[in-house]
Amino acid sequence: MIDYTLSEDLAILRLQSPPLSAITPAMLGEMCAGLRRAGRDANVRGVVVTGGTEHFSAGADLAIFRNIRTGQDAVHVSRVFQEAFQAIEDSPKPVVAAVAGHVLGGALELAMACHFRVAAESSRFSMPEVRLGINPGAGGTQRLPRLVGLEAALEMLLGGRPIAAPQALAWGLVDVICPGERLLAAAAEILRAGPAARRTISRSDRLAGADSHRAVLEAAAARVAAGRPELIAPRTILEAVRTGLERPAPAGFLCEQEGFRSCMATRATQNKIYVQCARRDTAANPESRSLAPARISRAAVVGMGTMGTGIAQALITAGIRVTALDERGDALQAAAGRIRDSLARRAAQGKLPAAEAEAALARLTTTSDWPMLADAQLVIEAVYEDPAVKRAVLARLDKVCPPDAILASNTSTINLDLLAAGMAHPQRLVGLHFFHPAQQVPLVEVVRRSATPPAVTAAALGLVAAIKKTPVLVENREGFLVDRLFVPYLAEAFWLLEEGATPADVDRAMSDFGFPMGPFQLIDMSGLDILVMSQRILRQAFPHHGGLSSIVDLLAAAGHLGQKTGAGVYHYEQGNHTPHPHRAAEEAIAKVRAERSPRPGRLPRDEIVRRLMLRMAAEAFCLLEERIVQRPADIDVAMVLSIGLPDFRGGVLRYACDLGLGRVLGDLGHLAEQCGPRYRRCRLLEQAAADESVLGL
Repeated sequence: MIDYTLSEDLAILRLQSPPLSAITPAMLGEMCAGLRRAGRDANVRGVVVTGGTEHFSAGADLAIFRNIRTGQDAVHVSRVFQEAFQAIEDSPKPVVAAVAGHVLGGALELAMACHFRVAAESSRFSMPEVRLGINPGAGGTQRLPRLVGLEAALEMLLGGRPIAAPQALAWGLVDVICPGERLLAAAAEILRAGPAARRTISRSDRLAGADSHRAVLEAAAARVAAGRPELIAPRTILEAVRTGLERPAPAGFLCEQEGFRSCMATRATQNKIYVQCARRDTAANPESRSLAPARISRAAVVGMGTMGTGIAQALITAGIRVTALDERGDALQAAAGRIRDSLARRAAQGKLPAAEAEAALARLTTTSDWPMLADAQLVIEAVYEDPAVKRAVLARLDKVCPPDAILASNTSTINLDLLAAGMAHPQRLVGLHFFHPAQQVPLVEVVRRSATPPAVTAAALGLVAAIKKTPVLVENREGFLVDRLFVPYLAEAFWLLEEGATPADVDRAMSDFGFPMGPFQLIDMSGLDILVMSQRILRQAFPHHGGLSSIVDLLAAAGHLGQKTGAGVYHYEQGNHTPHPHRAAEEAIAKVRAERSPRPGRLPRDEIVRRLMLRMAAEAFCLLEERIVQRPADIDVAMVLSIGLPDFRGGVLRYACDLGLGRVLGDLGHLAEQCGPRYRRCRLLEQAAADESVLGL
């Protein structure tokens, strides 16, 4: 884990634990042993802690957090890291961190404990613990303000966003930036200049006076107070920083330990860690794990609407050459323009180096000539969600592309067997379901048929990993995973309107629950016609889903399909997507309500949340019983990454477990009596209610 070597008068401690060099207690033990060894060697002038020219460390191993069971465990983990990094800081011989890649969390805390820091020019630095629901527990809240000042430190600690190496240099987080291949040379130059060890915790040159600190802390406290009450990490971070500034260093470190313990005791943090760990497991496929997937370097995308454009951008940004085909020249021109503008915005925002943006754009070729696709290793069709349209495209690709090329459909609901019928080489068909906007949403459903060879599945999973998205492997069935749960959620929202809720009531309830927006705002973004089409496909496959509320029929018949028509559930001003009350929707709701018996009443917020979440939970257990996914956690990961279900809720199944499966079983029974079979209880849920270990969550 730690490779100890000598380079003339320097000791090199190299982190070597592929693939990420995640920091574990065992690695810390070896690091401290290496420091002691260097300290005893009279010929050693100084120590360099490094990784490689492109990567330093991914920070603390997530498995450590997953295995914390008690408050005492949490404090112990924090103390182990703090003491190891304190040993670095207390070294009588100067220690330089030579870092590269994305230096985050515990890896940055390690670097801050060193006396000097040199970084590769392409490095990025972040303290993302707040996004995991925890405060840094290895000294980050104490050392970062002393290196970069209070305001910049709080920006990093409370925001979690990465900063680039030039910004880190300007702030004082690093002392030198250089090309990656010169890291060791730059570190050696510092050490051979004979500097004294410079303890970060003792520095005060970046700190302002008490009055300035008070104003910054008060402003930060106001921002933190406006956050979600379930997430206490921002408050514990602020308290640890404040304590470190106002009291001796040991009090600050102790406050950091206690904050970490408090965070780890909350269900919100436990759920966030559960989702993050499960996300890392989703790509594991027992049938193809032993295969070395073919690397896709040449791909094609057919259909350059919004989805196809996003997919093409995701591919070229990841270094894959893409031929984009659309028979409409204006669509190709518009798509190329959108990709160009998007890459330029990312470069301007510092999210992508300008040279990389230019290189990505150079990897895109547009055409209306089908034979131009003949050399693609994989072709993704992203045309309209209609079986006949997709089959026509796949038939044409079947003739143009060689037999070993993989053909992928971006369908969200259509059974792949229906699309494969008539193909000359149906075994090469796989589903790659991206989500809008495809260049941003981190999830891709990889859908395999029973006839899909393991090599094709492995290649599809490998492609998703290569473009830095999270794959979830799903068996072939209408709606697959996400739409199988999400379309019922959207449909149920309209039934709630019939029963007395208003669109604003429903959207506010789900936003308060943690979704980025409510279901009706989402429906208006995608279009009511898409909901109608998707529900029709799912109802044919799963009759218990039932139909849609008549409210949808009235709106669709009047041409009120959402933002694209200027009005749907809400009304929109031209060029503005802010939702406003829509008189025609209110009239449609009133008309349908008038036909109900008994008369509807206003629904409380908790009832709205219960109805919508349990509708998804009921379907999730059915999907799991049918073995559509490999493991229960795949469902939770998929719903968090695709529709914005808040990770601190843990996902659909984890949410149900937190409620108590006995309660869920009873509630679904009552809802089935009230609403019909769409709330049916499957046998797996009954088994899990009797023994929750069945799920393994």
